Amino acid sequence: MTVTLVLVLLAVLLLLGMPIGFAMGLTGVVGIYAVGGVDTLMGIVAATPYRQSASWILTAIPLFVLMAEMLASSRITSDLFSAMNRWVGHLPGGLAIAGVLAAAGLGAVSGSSTAATAALSKSVAPELLRAGYSRGLAIGTVASAGTLAIMIPPSVIMVIYGILTETSVGQLFVAGIVPGLITAGAYAATIVVWAKHVPGAAPRAQRYSWHERFVSLRGIWPMLVLFVLVIGGLYSGIVTVTESAAVGAAGAILLGFWFLRGQCWPALRAALARTVGTTAMIFTIIIGAHLFGYFMTLTGVPQALLSYVDGLGIAPWIIFSLMILVYLVLGCFMDQLAILVLTLPIVFPMILRFGYDPIWFGIVLTKTVEIGLMTPPMGMNCFVASSISKIPLSQVFRGVTPFIGAELVTIALLISVPQLVLWVR
Repeated sequence: MTVTLVLVLLAVLLLLGMPIGFAMGLTGVVGIYAVGGVDTLMGIVAATPYRQSASWILTAIPLFVLMAEMLASSRITSDLFSAMNRWVGHLPGGLAIAGVLAAAGLGAVSGSSTAATAALSKSVAPELLRAGYSRGLAIGTVASAGTLAIMIPPSVIMVIYGILTETSVGQLFVAGIVPGLITAGAYAATIVVWAKHVPGAAPRAQRYSWHERFVSLRGIWPMLVLFVLVIGGLYSGIVTVTESAAVGAAGAILLGFWFLRGQCWPALRAALARTVGTTAMIFTIIIGAHLFGYFMTLTGVPQALLSYVDGLGIAPWIIFSLMILVYLVLGCFMDQLAILVLTLPIVFPMILRFGYDPIWFGIVLTKTVEIGLMTPPMGMNCFVASSISKIPLSQVFRGVTPFIGAELVTIALLISVPQLVLWVR
């Protein structure tokens, strides 16, 4: 009964518009008091905020966010987009495909989907519209491609998953590379189909010479340098996750100073301000969700649920499929970080009990919650793209619909062929 009332309270607070971190923290406090009393509540509240945030590996989060924000402020995205256009611009929907490839490159040095979407909305979307692309295809490409920053490492979501499940963040990063590239390929295929079957959606662009293509690669060296520093150093074992984040953030700042010249200090101040806001939001969610998680642990719900599922005698793949469906629905209404922190204490023991690989599940889960960035009513990437491009939100949601279909196909592929992820083992 107590669990039901607390869950109802959480739903009411969320419907009233309370930020998810505060809503989970408040309902967790109420639940702990109802189950354990004042002494238990004071002991947990006194220790949880510090213990859950004073983690060495968590310092990677603000560093990765800062790296993303600095890159979004520089012209790296524009140069990368221009280079990709030289190579694929002549294909059906080639300019939009170049935007996807630029997003993949940006994702390789950025762990923030919101920052990536903002950068793409400022640089790629105007070029697509000027070239005569339909508004739906242009803004749908930008809002969807921004999600590649979550899957292609480094990824804040993967860092949180690794911390919560005690799984190697380095292995998660490497395991996400192939699924990220598959996602980019699925987006490109969607664009080609759209361009071929919707008249006037995507005019053909010019074909560039091989000389022009190779010359354009000069503009992407900053992305390659950062990728080697962050992922290469991490995979080789030279640096830890936190150290690679620090190196990446420092590199992004230096590149920002190089490209922005006279505007570097205002850009750095703005990037730092956005980083503080994003980091505060993330840590609030982490602390609030842990308070709620303590309440759930005190009630014994995870253990009871695990015993109940074991007693049903249902095939593990059916239960896993239902989990994925639930995550897809949750992504429509909750923040991706909140979903992970709130559900993993309950779901992860079942994943281990069924014998699923934690690295594989982490990638599939990241891919699943990623879709929530495009689906109404939350769809954060859609809100960011709409705000910057001034295109109505309803049109943005319609534009991303075909890409959501591509995401679902990609998830089915990763589930059906685990070795696409587990090659890292």
